[in-house]
Amino acid sequence: MEFSHQTRGTIAQVLAASSDDGVRTFIYKHLGVIESKLPPPRALLKEADADAIRAMVVELLAVNKVLRATAPVKYVFEQAVGELQRWVLHDGWIIEGAALVRVTPLAEEVTGIRDKLAEDLATSGLDHDGAIRASLDSSSRDFVAEPPDFNGSITKARIALETLARRAAAQLAAAKGAPYPQDSWGRALALLKAQAVIEQPEEEILARVYTFASPGAHVPKGVTEEEWARLARTFSVSSAYFLLRKVTAP
Repeated sequence: MEFSHQTRGTIAQVLAASSDDGVRTFIYKHLGVIESKLPPPRALLKEADADAIRAMVVELLAVNKVLRATAPVKYVFEQAVGELQRWVLHDGWIIEGAALVRVTPLAEEVTGIRDKLAEDLATSGLDHDGAIRASLDSSSRDFVAEPPDFNGSITKARIALETLARRAAAQLAAAKGAPYPQDSWGRALALLKAQAVIEQPEEEILARVYTFASPGAHVPKGVTEEEWARLARTFSVSSAYFLLRKVTAP
C-alpha cells in the first residue's frame, strides 16, 4: 500500500501540531527512532516504508486521543487530523474500527501515478512554468476541500491532460517543422498521431477520456458526485501519465 506525498505531508502536519514528547513516543513506536532532538517529521516520513505509514494513519485517525490530549493547541491538531482524513479518503481509504478499508480500487491507480507524473514532468521540459503540476495539485486540493469542489477537481485534472498534450504537440511541431496552425486539444492529438507518437486507438481513448471529464458530463444514476469525481480524475491523471511516457520515450 502506498500513500501519496500529500498524505505523508499531512501526517507531518499532525505531528507538528503535537507535543514534543508525544511526537518522540509516536516516532519511536512506529519508526524505532530514538533521538533527543528529532529531525523534522517530514524527513522521517519520506523514508518510512508503507507498513509504517499505514500504522501511523490508523493510529492518528482511530486512536489519536493521547496525542490530542497533549497537543499545545487542540483545534490546530484537530484541523490537521481532519485534513489527514480527507487526504486518506482521496487516496481511496477510510477507517473502520481500527483498520484501513479500501473505498474503491480505482483510487489506487491515481495514488501512485499522480506522484510519478509529477516527478517525470519536472524533467520532461514540458512544464517549465509549473502550470501542469499546479493544475494537478489544485485538482487534489479541490477534492479534499471542506466542502469539496468535485467539479473543480475534475476540470483541473482535465486541464492538466490538455495542457500536456498541447505543449507536447507544439514542441514536436517546432522540432520537426511540422505544420501546427491551431493550438487546441483536437489538433494536438492529431499531430501526435501523425508523428507516430500515439496510435489511432490511443488517440481515440485519450479523446474519450477528455470528453468524459469535460463540463456537463452526465453523472450516472446510482453513483455519487464523489465517486464520479474520483473516477474522472483517475482517468485524466492516468491518461496524462501515459501520454507523457509516450512523448518522452526514446
